[in-house]
Amino acid sequence: MAPVLEGAYRWVTRRAFVNETRAITLGAIVGAAVGAAAGYLFFTERGKYVRERFEPAVEELRTEFARFQKTVERLGEMANDGIRAVNEFNAARAQSSAYRGSQTSH
Repeated sequence: MAPVLEGAYRWVTRRAFVNETRAITLGAIVGAAVGAAAGYLFFTERGKYVRERFEPAVEELRTEFARFQKTVERLGEMANDGIRAVNEFNAARAQSSAYRGSQTSH
């Protein structure tokens, strides 16, 4: 391998190793934090209290999300209806143009 390519290869593999090590370290830290939070919420009295306080808010959020999802579905249906109407209009206009073009004057 050419010396320039060797140097580039070493630089790239070293950077990849550093990035992989960082990703693993970050994953371990995030996993530890999530585990600690779950342990606190599920295995302490204070955590139980916090969960009980959050339950109504989570349920309300779930309900609002379901309503939002239905609204988005309705908007999608309306958009499809609009596209269908435009396509039908364009098809009718094309048919009308073809009909007029096929008529001959006497």
